[in-house]
Amino acid sequence: MRIGITTRVVRGEGYPEERDAISRDWPEYIGSILPNAILVPLCNEDKKINRIIRHLELDGIILSGGNDWGETTRRDKTEANILKVCLRYRLPLLGVCRGMQVLNILFGGKLEKDIQKVSGKNHAGATHTIDLIKESKFFTQPKKRKLKVNSFHNQGIVAGGLSREFNVFAVTPGGVVEGICHSSRPIIGIQWHPERKNPAAFFDRRLIRTLFNT
Repeated sequence: MRIGITTRVVRGEGYPEERDAISRDWPEYIGSILPNAILVPLCNEDKKINRIIRHLELDGIILSGGNDWGETTRRDKTEANILKVCLRYRLPLLGVCRGMQVLNILFGGKLEKDIQKVSGKNHAGATHTIDLIKESKFFTQPKKRKLKVNSFHNQGIVAGGLSREFNVFAVTPGGVVEGICHSSRPIIGIQWHPERKNPAAFFDRRLIRTLFNT
């Protein structure tokens, strides 16, 4: 199994050029839950990404975190083109943190630029509770409907800004959308980071395994 993962745009200390990067947490994490998977970093090549995905014969893609929407046009365009490829070939797609926000935007939803101001709660470098409010074809409703998850975002989504293409399966008590599932495609978005230390690790493993084994 080959899973592509998008890269964030960074500037290394002492180096003027932009670089495409991925956290080392990701290959270690995917290797632990999907031992037969090879994680393939995808550079931000917006005009070539279609050919790259087809050439690599990817079985699924992760839209990773980092960079706010609008911060780097090349990454925004690359991920928009990735979505088109996934829709065309029905590839499983997981959006994480920024990745979930990107999915919502590309399907016509809206993004809150300052989620703390809207919700009254800090979501950057915090741990908070979410409510699992609906079953998904990718998981059955667990006995424990409240989970604690990590949180590393300033932007976010509220119910009124959610694309009509998605169903919400996780939300904070303050109304911030934390988990979405496409109504008919193998596409999931989660606002937290499964690859980092996370209290909901058991839930993440089942969700991601099911998605990429669809």
